[in-house]
Amino acid sequence: MISDKHYNREIFNKLQVLVASRDVEGLFAYLATLSNAEFRTAGYLLGEQIMPNVEKESFWIFFNKLVSWNSKAFLVTLLKSLSQRLDADLSLSDAGFLEFCHSIAHNSIDVQKTLLRLIPTQNEVAQIKHLFRLLRVDQPSDWIPYLLKNSNMPCSFLLFNSLRYVEHDRPYLIRLTNFLIKKGDGLSFNLASLVKSYFGLTEVKGTFSLNLKPYELARIELSYEAFCDAMKF
Repeated sequence: MISDKHYNREIFNKLQVLVASRDVEGLFAYLATLSNAEFRTAGYLLGEQIMPNVEKESFWIFFNKLVSWNSKAFLVTLLKSLSQRLDADLSLSDAGFLEFCHSIAHNSIDVQKTLLRLIPTQNEVAQIKHLFRLLRVDQPSDWIPYLLKNSNMPCSFLLFNSLRYVEHDRPYLIRLTNFLIKKGDGLSFNLASLVKSYFGLTEVKGTFSLNLKPYELARIELSYEAFCDAMKF
């Protein structure tokens, strides 16, 4: 059951009519009449109830218009709607998403919010790299903070390769390796062992079950499959 705090039948019905008729200006005019509490309710209803169910073309029209109008209020909740529909009827290759990326590319806060929300939805190395490039985060060294937040194989592979761009900064590598250890999950712990061995980080302390031989360390540079084999997952 939807909480009263997040639901208002009158607001819900009005929003449905405006979105169904693709009346963008009417929607903006209506939202401008609401109190702060009603506006928050409207944002919740759009993100949680209406946008997950509208047709594809309408989704991208309102997604881009609402984010452009007030990204602080709508970006995160609409990205949640997008995440729910990815690989169903929406794609990061859709023209609407490309338009969105172009519009926010110079807004570092919106780029950060988008990457943090969407990277966990991607399960292929190429998809994650594509997302970074769409948002003009072109340097692998700049991918590191986002990849560290996700414990899955594609992100681990890209993180390892990104660390090779900062291998000159030994203190930084040590801090990142210790951070991986503290994350506590098996994949991060094995990645910490790999990073320690590959970069010769003798300062990193810990007992690791993953012990890679020199030829195995050399192989992981060759392909994602070799990396997965070495990680033993």
